[in-house]
Amino acid sequence: MCMYMCIHMTSKNISITEDVYNKLLKIKRNNESFSELFLRLLKIQKNTLEKSFGAWDLSEEEEKEIWVGISTRNG
Repeated sequence: MCMYMCIHMTSKNISITEDVYNKLLKIKRNNESFSELFLRLLKIQKNTLEKSFGAWDLSEEEEKEIWVGISTRNG
């Protein structure tokens, strides 16, 4: 009995400037694809943002001002 598994990876093309490409190339590891690089950078960004949650000690007035501003935004 033979069993075959097909995995199809979709891909998307994106346009970046040569300057951005060169900067990404400098931080890309030798054995890393650009997709892997993007995933690594996104993980770093997510971890950095999560660590900063709650870091600012707001007064009740500041917090109310922020939430009123968010809830009254147009869009």
